[in-house]
Amino acid sequence: MSEMQIKFGGLVGNGAAVNVSIGFIPDYVRVVNLTDADKDTEAFLGKLGWSIPFSSGGTITIAAGDTITGATSGATAKIGQVEISSGTFAGGNAAGFFLVDYSDITGTFTSENVYVSSDTTSGVDDATVTANVTITFSTDTEVAAETSNAMITAYVGSTTYSPGFTIGSTVAEEAKRLHWVAMRGAGTGVTYV
Repeated sequence: MSEMQIKFGGLVGNGAAVNVSIGFIPDYVRVVNLTDADKDTEAFLGKLGWSIPFSSGGTITIAAGDTITGATSGATAKIGQVEISSGTFAGGNAAGFFLVDYSDITGTFTSENVYVSSDTTSGVDDATVTANVTITFSTDTEVAAETSNAMITAYVGSTTYSPGFTIGSTVAEEAKRLHWVAMRGAGTGVTYV
């Protein structure tokens, strides 16, 4: 089994999104603005780090291992885990979250109906999703979930740069000193309980 990987670093924000290549996609990243200490942003990117909220839908039970497809966007995701906060699939009123690994999602879900690829009735509303998001939050005057340019996301790398993470433009404030820590669990990732 491999050791846990932890990397630290810093950079000066430029007001645009910044890719940070560290040789792996981390399970967890924290970026702190050291200039005026007004923003502390954290993200869970690793195994099951993407969360797709869902509600309502049909009576097909959606489970880990199933692949869902957006009826409008065509986005697909292989479900890693299902967390139900209320209702049941059998009753047609299940609500909760689909947890997905970043490498098991293609495209971007919008607020739309989704169906399970194994459902023999193609196009039937098996669930309704709102969007796919990484689990990113920040602390400034209050703790808040972040979206869009204020997020930290996985960076898969390119032919020139190794994998790592991307710091959104809102976090990478111009002329601000940012310090970051990124880590990945031993083996293939942190065990999610």
